[in-house]
Amino acid sequence: MKKTLLPLLSLLVSISLIGQNEKDKKTIQKETNVEALKEFSDRSNKNYIKYLKKFEGTKSPKRIQLKNNKVAILSNFDSQGNPIYYIEDNEEAAISARVDKIWKGGTSGLELDGSGIEIGHWEVTGIPLENHREFNGRIENVENRQASKHATHTAGTMIATGVLPEARGMASNATIKAYLTDNDESEMALFGASGGILSNHSYSQRLPQINTHVYYGAYDTNASEWDFIAYNAPYLTICKSAGNDRARGFNIKDNGYDILKTVANSKNILVVGAIEDMLSYNGPSSVVQSFFSSWGPTDDWRVKPDLVTNGVSLLSSSNIAIDDYSIESGTSMSTPSVTGSIALLQQHFYNSNKVYMKSATVRALLLGTTDEAGAHDGPDFQNGWGALNAERAAHVISENGKTTKIDELTLSQGGTYTTEFNVEQGTDVTVSIAWTDHPAGDVIFGEDSQDTKLVNDLDVVLYKNNKEYRPWVLTPNATSDNFEDAATQGDNFRDNIERIDTKNLPEGKYTVKVTHKRNLAINKQDFSLVIQGISDKTLSIGDNINDKGNVSIYPNPSTNRNFNVKISNSSNGQVYKVQVYDLLGKQIKNEKYQTSDFQVQLPNVTSGIYIVKIQSGNYNYQTKVYITK
Repeated sequence: MKKTLLPLLSLLVSISLIGQNEKDKKTIQKETNVEALKEFSDRSNKNYIKYLKKFEGTKSPKRIQLKNNKVAILSNFDSQGNPIYYIEDNEEAAISARVDKIWKGGTSGLELDGSGIEIGHWEVTGIPLENHREFNGRIENVENRQASKHATHTAGTMIATGVLPEARGMASNATIKAYLTDNDESEMALFGASGGILSNHSYSQRLPQINTHVYYGAYDTNASEWDFIAYNAPYLTICKSAGNDRARGFNIKDNGYDILKTVANSKNILVVGAIEDMLSYNGPSSVVQSFFSSWGPTDDWRVKPDLVTNGVSLLSSSNIAIDDYSIESGTSMSTPSVTGSIALLQQHFYNSNKVYMKSATVRALLLGTTDEAGAHDGPDFQNGWGALNAERAAHVISENGKTTKIDELTLSQGGTYTTEFNVEQGTDVTVSIAWTDHPAGDVIFGEDSQDTKLVNDLDVVLYKNNKEYRPWVLTPNATSDNFEDAATQGDNFRDNIERIDTKNLPEGKYTVKVTHKRNLAINKQDFSLVIQGISDKTLSIGDNINDKGNVSIYPNPSTNRNFNVKISNSSNGQVYKVQVYDLLGKQIKNEKYQTSDFQVQLPNVTSGIYIVKIQSGNYNYQTKVYITK
């Protein structure tokens, strides 16, 4: 039996991230609720031990043999102590995801290989074969268990060096910290508390009653607990396989829809479906669904899965020998393709900004740059927001501050955020926002309950004069069975990702506005914003995050370590105190200005992100400034 967790403090210290340095970890932990995660981990671990002792007295099996040589393994317990069994989601990926354009040797020139990124890797039946020739000592097995085919294959998809070129992983120099799934929630919480930024989970829960419709699409206690972990570890991007149940004849009455299970219905994680290999993209018809990938929606009609990529016949490392390989299919295979792609994008963002993206930023970026898939424009319940396009996502990072904008912001109770930018004639503009929402309380467990699980409901709109452009939304009919209807544009009050797509816009100045409905939990909500299609002639991007005055800061990013501040609605003789901090909280500027139009100079700072605070009487403004050179 797996050893129980050590006292939390000592365990937290022992989880050292191979790739990320101490400064990076401290930066992440500064915005992580470490205490809440430690308390959750401790509580989860104690419940696991308590229920495991009761379970062992029942003589119930820990391992259930299923059809097609599959097994279900006891991994955890629900809130009532009922056993949870996990099964592996088994059934050229880099080309389909456009990773081959941005990795080392790709045509983009970015030369990304995942250096400095560690991936938490949870598996059901075993751990990766650490001495496989594709790994070069880049796997740390936290638990002393035997290697499995599934774990070695998924690990290879993420980080294989490419000794066999056809089996090269997405992030060939990233590292892995490998765990088994028993007691996974407790371990995930500690991984996030210690500064982890990325994890892969290629498995699904085996339901206790296989064809009971009530379980499909339901937001249960375990889904809420994964949302709790993600909310309190805002830099941790959790990638989860959608499952392969469409090939098994489940939920026949919904014709293959509404078969996502338990944690795949969480709000704050990326759920990945599988498509056929896509060697080139020539429109939505290029995206061909696999025969097995599980489709959404959730019962409250959120868009799940989030996105898709190749999960059919992937060649990767295997566990029979150090030079063994196998071909496998499943959402287990598509998920590590996404995870490895995120490792490259995090590396690229860090190289540009000296800080990693929050998970909400990763979701806004990935789900705002997908290739269109499906019969209609916009999201659907087969493909989510579309097919992964890592090349386009990397381009958005490269162009940040020029033709794109990536920002991590906070909306306060009653507040409004606006930003303005110029658009050239005939431009396509995409705006996406995402936020890591609070876990939903009072979980309602009933068949197809449409009660929304969104706690904080943000809204984004793009407008020019009186013309408004609104985000995509999928709306259920009275019987919740119109799964194949086209998405429309309007008020999305279900998803914590919103995306606006426009085509062929007229030239002019446009405004993005973000607001919220109802009262915000804890009176604020962090969110991430990604804009594509800004004119490269735009001299500034003006931001306003409250209703007390308009502040423009430009250029942002700054390439010469100086930026200008212009404040409208300023009173004569008003004095502004400006403080600038790095992300570790060190103050690097404290100066007063007696004008509403001034320049702040930072001659000695390095490239990265800095916090700017402006105060005058009761007036307070805070934002981030990017220094790129």
